[in-house]
Amino acid sequence: MFRDEIHQEFMEFKEANNGDFTWWSYVNMKADVSTALGFAQFFYPDILEVDGYFFLQDKFSARNLDLWKKECDHNKMDVEKMMNLYRVRDFFHLNQVEAENLEEQIAALGQALQMYWSLSFTDRFPERAISVPLWEESDGELFITVFEQVLHSQE
Repeated sequence: MFRDEIHQEFMEFKEANNGDFTWWSYVNMKADVSTALGFAQFFYPDILEVDGYFFLQDKFSARNLDLWKKECDHNKMDVEKMMNLYRVRDFFHLNQVEAENLEEQIAALGQALQMYWSLSFTDRFPERAISVPLWEESDGELFITVFEQVLHSQE
């Protein structure tokens, strides 16, 4: 999924243990069951459907929905894209430690979110076309969003 080397602390523990140190060892040492459950929800997010729209529950705001419906002229995909939009760097910004390779870490997190969210939606909604695009803006910021593709039937 990503190179172990982008995580300096993990590599230090691995070296200190003569290579006998795994990601399971790391999370067992650094986290607890409550944190693990939080990450389970983070990588397999709850969905909220409102008025036919598909939203990430933890990102939902009724006030913002009304604003984006107007701004997007009630276009379902555009409303969902905006309501579910998140700058990847903003996840965990409260506990962010400056790292030499922070940009690579943010990119790896974005790719992991895209993969796990896509798998989770395919698992729960196999009959629906849920997209999870991840892209980099011209200023270098990485964004992720979720929306349901509206498939028009051919007549």
